[in-house]
Amino acid sequence: MDRRQFLALSTATTFGALAAPAIARAESRPVVRVGLGPQQPTQADTYRVWEPIYRAVAEAVGADLDLNVANDWAGISTALANEQVDIAQMGPWGYILARNNGNARPIAVMLVDGEPIYRAIIVGRPDLEIENFPQDAEGLSMQMLDVGSTSGWLVPTHFLKSKGIEPESFFGRYAEGASAAAAQMATAEGQVDLATGWDTHRNTMIRNGTIEETSNKVVWESDPLPNEVVAVRSGMPAELASALQDAFVNLPEDVRKQLPPPYTGFEATTHEPYKELEQMGRDLGVLRS
Repeated sequence: MDRRQFLALSTATTFGALAAPAIARAESRPVVRVGLGPQQPTQADTYRVWEPIYRAVAEAVGADLDLNVANDWAGISTALANEQVDIAQMGPWGYILARNNGNARPIAVMLVDGEPIYRAIIVGRPDLEIENFPQDAEGLSMQMLDVGSTSGWLVPTHFLKSKGIEPESFFGRYAEGASAAAAQMATAEGQVDLATGWDTHRNTMIRNGTIEETSNKVVWESDPLPNEVVAVRSGMPAELASALQDAFVNLPEDVRKQLPPPYTGFEATTHEPYKELEQMGRDLGVLRS
């Protein structure tokens, strides 16, 4: 099965929860169906953290909320492309896939410490000796995240191939599909030599006490990337998309304070900041022209 087939099938296997019928609500209020990527260590954690934020956004546009959390990043992208959800909070690559496959459009970018950027990282087990990456990593084991992940698959894969490296043959043991938390823990516990991820997530795990800063080490980081995005389905009326954008950008202060650190808010965005990542997808042959 090639990557295109995998992404097309991911809704059936990993995002089935979003296809379930929504809870019946009063006919007088519309329902906004929201899908979230697996940001926190568990789906329950992600729901608990983000439900108050999205309930406030839904209330701001006079709607009820139907919130679900995906098992992986590829699944949420497929769900938005297929209009199984109205809004998705997702990684940049997932958004690009949803745009390419279903004309999804972005309305807001998430801010980390006030900035709309983050970095992809590769971490290694704490005792790993690497002077030069990737040269010194040949033959080591590598754990990638799922192929719908920006920092966990797209960016590191593009970087390696730009150096003439085929990851599947360069590393001694190569795997895809881990969650971000599992990949961090695998290096901390010495189960793998290297794993992909992103700085915001690793820093959150350190802040929460899940790992220590010395539990693993960062051996490579990318240039700044445009941050996670809130995107809407292609068929959403422009007036509703605009109202939702305003609700995100103008979150009340008491709601904004409930954002999990280091997230500090949202700002309006367009596709422009994501064009470089889109080109990476074309370079790798994943996106159709």
